[in-house]
Amino acid sequence: MDPLRILKALSNPHRLDIILWLKHPEKEFGVQVHTKTLIDFPNSVSVKSIQKRCGVSQSSISTFMSILENAELVESRKIDQYTYFRRNEEVIREFGEWYNKEVSIQSDDIDKLLKTVNLEDTSYPITEETSEPGEQLAAEINTKGSDHDENRK
Repeated sequence: MDPLRILKALSNPHRLDIILWLKHPEKEFGVQVHTKTLIDFPNSVSVKSIQKRCGVSQSSISTFMSILENAELVESRKIDQYTYFRRNEEVIREFGEWYNKEVSIQSDDIDKLLKTVNLEDTSYPITEETSEPGEQLAAEINTKGSDHDENRK
């Protein structure tokens, strides 16, 4: 598994959509008509179905699927004259574990981070909050107006 290659592959909205759609292929694409896919390559979807759902050209889909396959996020199989793709769940699970361990902030890291924050920092002024921002603005205007009126007298 190459995390950088996976992140690059998922950086395109169409490729990310394809991976998400392939999570539930029957729901997203309907049942595939080629009976060999049900037995030999379950949970797979034809390139034509992916292209139709994505709404882009055949060459764009070929490029997208090639990038996803090079990142090992999908597997392909040629059945007769058609190419079918499905998610590579093992690599996706491995990437998720890597991401959770290396990238995301875990609860113990949050605790360490909170220890570095000074909650008694007085560099920010404390303001009296009102329920409506308009009420606060009106109060400021009224206050300024009163002072202004007194100075004119």
